[in-house]
Amino acid sequence: MNKYIKTLAIGLVAGASVLTTSCDLDYKPIDNFSANSFWGSQTEYEGFITAISNQFRAANASNVLFYAGELRSGVFESTTIDGSIPNNSDVHPMENRYDADNAQFSTFGGYYGFIANINELIYRCNNTDVLTDKVKNGLLGMAYGYRAFSYFQMYRMYGGVVLRTEPDVILGNYEATLLYKGRSTAEETLKLIKEDIQTSLDYFAKTDYVYKSSSKDYYWTKAATEMLAGEVYLWSGKVETGDHKANAADVATAATYFNNVINNYGFNLQDDFYSVWTKPHNKESIFSVCYSSENDGVYYNVPPFQLLWARTTGNAVNNYWSNMDQEGWGHVKGVANRFSQWYDKETGKSANIEIWEKSNFGPCRYTYKNSLYYQFDENDSRINMFYPQWNLTQEERDNDVKYLDNFDPKDGVHKLAGTFVCKFRPSIPNGSTTYSMMVDMPIYRLAMAYLYAAECANYAGDNAGVVKYINKIRERAYGSNWDENVYGYKAGDFKANETALMREWDKEFVAEGQRWWNLRRLTTVKGGTQKDHFVFQPEGCLGYGLDTANNPWMVDINGNIVETNVPVLNGTTQDEHLLLWPLDKGLLGSDAELADQQNPGYTPKTN
Repeated sequence: MNKYIKTLAIGLVAGASVLTTSCDLDYKPIDNFSANSFWGSQTEYEGFITAISNQFRAANASNVLFYAGELRSGVFESTTIDGSIPNNSDVHPMENRYDADNAQFSTFGGYYGFIANINELIYRCNNTDVLTDKVKNGLLGMAYGYRAFSYFQMYRMYGGVVLRTEPDVILGNYEATLLYKGRSTAEETLKLIKEDIQTSLDYFAKTDYVYKSSSKDYYWTKAATEMLAGEVYLWSGKVETGDHKANAADVATAATYFNNVINNYGFNLQDDFYSVWTKPHNKESIFSVCYSSENDGVYYNVPPFQLLWARTTGNAVNNYWSNMDQEGWGHVKGVANRFSQWYDKETGKSANIEIWEKSNFGPCRYTYKNSLYYQFDENDSRINMFYPQWNLTQEERDNDVKYLDNFDPKDGVHKLAGTFVCKFRPSIPNGSTTYSMMVDMPIYRLAMAYLYAAECANYAGDNAGVVKYINKIRERAYGSNWDENVYGYKAGDFKANETALMREWDKEFVAEGQRWWNLRRLTTVKGGTQKDHFVFQPEGCLGYGLDTANNPWMVDINGNIVETNVPVLNGTTQDEHLLLWPLDKGLLGSDAELADQQNPGYTPKTN
């Protein structure tokens, strides 16, 4: 049995380890649990769901929110404020330089262990008499939704993948030749995803069961399935993948699902943008990865360090640092404000390094491009998710200036050193020596449904719908400053509307892992070719639309005028094959048959 088959087989029995304890005195000791003895009560099935959620968080969150959707999307500088260089392993995706040796992900993104456990849950639910129909249907609705989500992430990354829907080893299938499966086509993969979505909805339609209703956004629900369905059908309608040709009719189907989410579940936007990041289970959260300190039975671990706000500060030993407190953006310990730079002149270190020291962070290497910050109007409250740092002049340094009175960011004197996103950030409770999280990580929230619905409306030629949904987002963003005549969106043609949606996604969802997928889906031409999508077009450039000619202060860290028309992928130098990830050398080297199934454009084998 080759190495790849062994890898898959190991994933198939992973469910045996996803077990939880119980307080029921009739239970056997935890060390006596086995795959056959565990599934004896509703409590054990529900415990499995809790463990599944923990596995989802640990295995998938960084892939979905950072590496897959953010790192390669053209938002990061490849240098830092202090001139240090990011890790080589991350430079490759930042510059979209992929091959089998530098594939970023191994074993199809590592989703198969999670899928193996979901397959076992489906099998156990269908072969038990300890669950009521209400509970069984609810758990199956969740399971099929989780599986469809996982396969959809792989579909967008790889096209066709290996489809596993049965817990083969649990069923006594140990024969290597039977366990082995090659890659399915993209169309076959998409077909399974759509089938799983429908199955999930069918089971949810039969029940009102909600697992842990007090924290339901931490677990898959019918609303999450409908959000996923909208994403899948919108992608299917607009994006060619492998042998799948974009099917425009699917866009209308997507619109139905997004409108269901908007109208049928009681979700509402938070009153202010900041509260999205401070209130667990908030009213716009549809499905989230739990990292807050709320005790609801979830097994907590810290978020992937890539997603901490400190990760994206570019903070290194001689950088400037400020500890954001729990009161919100613009509030900082000490005298610094968001137009200042703070460091200890004698030591050359940041003057406030409490979090740095207590958290034991290593040097952080990434900063968002200044052009992202320049996209914001000062009256847009979302600008306050940044902590911009501006260079002091030499005279100011000599005078040990720590605070800039009446600071004018457009004075041309102080260069913007970096724009640091602080959505995901730690806080240190009083008396603690470790940090905890103030926020959860949203996978789906209502603002996303609004922008997707606007995109569907644009495809249908419904400009009123485009304006309606974009302005719902903007009205919350501008708060008391909202004036539709000043800040409201004025509809244009198809391309103009898609471009406006790109900018709104950039502002609303920075650091939430959406940008790469927006580049792949949004397009300059309705029903055009792959080269018409924003990933190959200047509209996908982070600085697109900025008036740099009349605003010479708009410069990047290196002092150059920000790019306004450079696509993330240049069609003259980079081919369309980069839209999909390559299979990694570990897979290729362990499976001779799989080596012939490498994605087109990449070298089939590697030494």
